[in-house]
Parts: sequence; C-alpha cells; structure tokens
Amino acid sequence: MNIDELIRRLETAPKPERSLDGEIALMLGWRRQAEEGQVQEGAQKTTRWIVPSGQSPGTVPSFTSSIGAAVELMNRISPADVWGVSFAEGKGTAVIGGGPYCHGATPAMALCIAALKLKRFRDQRR
Repeated sequence: MNIDELIRRLETAPKPERSLDGEIALMLGWRRQAEEGQVQEGAQKTTRWIVPSGQSPGTVPSFTSSIGAAVELMNRISPADVWGVSFAEGKGTAVIGGGPYCHGATPAMALCIAALKLKRFRDQRR
C-alpha cells in the first residue's frame, strides 16, 4: 500500500485497526514473515513480524490506538518538530510543526495521519 492510500484509510477508519498498524509498520521498515502453524484441523499460516533493526521477531506497536506508539512514529519521522493533539466532539486532531491540522477517529490516529503527511511531503522534496 502506498502512503497516499494509507493516509486515506486512516482518515476514513471509524476506529483503530491492527491491519493499519501493520501497514504503518511496513513503512517504518518492519517486515512480515509467513509461518506455517499446526492447529487441530490442519495447518494455518500465521504472520511473524521482524523488527526494522535486525532479524528478531517483535510486536508491532499499536499506532492507531496508543498515543505513546503514535508519538514514537512521529518521533521517527520528525523528532525536532513541535506537535500537539486534542480530542473534542468525538474526533482526534493533530498537527506537527507548520503542517496541516489532521483529523482521525482517535488522537493517536490523527497524529499518525499528521506524521505520514509530513513524511510524504519530505519524501517528495528529495
């Protein structure tokens, strides 16, 4: 999934989703590794996530539901910028630096959107 599609999905998602967390993780360099597992009725494929810094398995952060994980994402993309988040009338809002105000179902989702929009802007300028 490209960054524009991921931003669109985050903006329209009604609630946090682990599938969106996985897509964000892929943008940060996490890798998926399919594994066969045994269940009573037969084999089942499971996904193991590999951390960006090596070959070790890890748990993808809950970017869309955890403000701490969303701040981690924002710090990976833009550690020096000032940022803010709020929650009012059932919507999250976030802004990073002089970027646009971004809205999502949760403050964490709004911060993810703002971080990804900033990443897209910076990548286009390279």
